[in-house]
Amino acid sequence: MSARPKITALYAENASPDSIRNEITKARATQARWQRHVDNLYALLGTRLAQIDAGTWPPTTDHATEEPNP
Repeated sequence: MSARPKITALYAENASPDSIRNEITKARATQARWQRHVDNLYALLGTRLAQIDAGTWPPTTDHATEEPNP
C-alpha cells in the first residue's frame, strides 16, 4: 500500500479545487483498500482462533515429508 503523501506548503497555497478534489478521491480509494486489508485480517484472525479452539491449528502434518497428491 502506498505511503501517505505530504501536503506541502506550496501545494496548500496553490492547489486548485479540482486538484484538491482529485487528492481526496485518491485518498478515499487508498483508505478503502486499507479497510479491505484490515477486514481480511480480522476474518483470518477469526478463522485462526476457531481452528485453535477446534484443535486443528497448528497443522500436525510435516509438509516436508508429505507425499504429493497424484
